Amino acid sequence: MVQTLAQQSGIFGMAGGQAIDLESVGKTISLSDLQSMHELKTGALICASVRLGALAVPTINETELIALDNYAYAIGLAFQVHDDVLDVIADTDTLGKTQGADIALNKPTYPALLGLKTAQKKAHNLIVNALSELDKLPYNTQTLAELAQFVVKRKN
Repeated sequence: MVQTLAQQSGIFGMAGGQAIDLESVGKTISLSDLQSMHELKTGALICASVRLGALAVPTINETELIALDNYAYAIGLAFQVHDDVLDVIADTDTLGKTQGADIALNKPTYPALLGLKTAQKKAHNLIVNALSELDKLPYNTQTLAELAQFVVKRKN
């Protein structure tokens, strides 16, 4: 568990993704670089959370861990895509930050690279993928499914 937390929060996880994020402000990056950055940043944080819970189950096996990792990375990326969408469509009071702040800071975002509608569809498809990973598990995954839905239904 300590190894999981260290890996997912360190240079090859959340800290590394945050460093890339800060370095990318004002620069043009590719869609694959944006996705990699968010998989490291938000994806690693959520993956660590899910994996730590899974590792507490004595009977968990590698196939189940992989499905949970895939689920976690999908909702982590969906969270970030939806966050970028909210920066465009939500009002400042709802967001809790200035609407369009990412654009004003010239941060690379999914709507900027894909367009708003395609970014929204990408977030939806990631949730569909996450839910399909849960279908592979022999456990009650209702709470995890609800969490995945919340990621793209949240308003801020």
